[in-house]
Amino acid sequence: MTTQHRNLVNHTFHGGRFEDGGIDIDTLPELLRYKDLLVEVAKELWKCNHPGRERLPKNFEDGLSVKFYEVRNNCATVPLERLLSIDDRERLLNEDELDEAVTLVAETIEAAGNDQPIPERFPKGLLRLFDDYGKSLHDDEWIEQRPPKKESGVRYDASVRERLTKWVEASYEDFVDVTGEVTMARVTKPRMAIQLEDGREIEAAVRPQDEADITTALKEHATARLRVVGRGQFGADGRIQRITTVDRIVLLPEGQAAYDISAKPIWDEFADVLSDIPREVLSRLPIDGAEQHDIYINGSVESEK
Repeated sequence: MTTQHRNLVNHTFHGGRFEDGGIDIDTLPELLRYKDLLVEVAKELWKCNHPGRERLPKNFEDGLSVKFYEVRNNCATVPLERLLSIDDRERLLNEDELDEAVTLVAETIEAAGNDQPIPERFPKGLLRLFDDYGKSLHDDEWIEQRPPKKESGVRYDASVRERLTKWVEASYEDFVDVTGEVTMARVTKPRMAIQLEDGREIEAAVRPQDEADITTALKEHATARLRVVGRGQFGADGRIQRITTVDRIVLLPEGQAAYDISAKPIWDEFADVLSDIPREVLSRLPIDGAEQHDIYINGSVESEK
């Protein structure tokens, strides 16, 4: 497979052990933690960008390959590159969730450094990942992130990390997509209660246009399930406490799973398999289906009995 790479972000280590322009081996795990952070943010952004889809596309993470080909001399800079297939024209020409994650992580770090509110778009449940990122740095050391679109880099040091991890301790509001059993519904001060798969029961707002589906789900609660997409209040542990805003609900009778429109059609699955087979091999495949299967399997036609 022919690939092409382009700059994703420059990751520079400053201060202390990096003053001579070299990178201490003990700090290399920071690159892995940063990549993990980007991937998890990219996943959540994809879910927000595709609210009608139940699951991430197959092999989603495989398309988020990040490499570095050099460490720039005397400045402890690691240019992280995005590795892409030249056949993936859309990702080559346009930004996707991984590029958006780079910018969003930088904006979140910048907001913490300036003691400003966290960007609305950042998935609040992922703030916990900042606890590991930067853990190996000494007090006099820091990391500079510089995405291609930013004129200057953002500084990530111990004080920024501490501020970000403190935000984890507070409750927050974020995107939510849950499925559960409706156990209560009321008309006055419209509210409903949904029991989640872990057995916890949470309350959710009710829209007038959803009352029929909610009533059906309550009446048939033994089998029917309700999928709710919107925004919810989360606790410091990352678990949802209540659904504050409902954007869409889907009634799932008989407990069936929601149709996954992100699933790849079978013909695309076949195309993926065939793409790995050399053309010279494909050219030798029979073109008459199974009409002469004895010849293709046994090398000769069995004599008729």
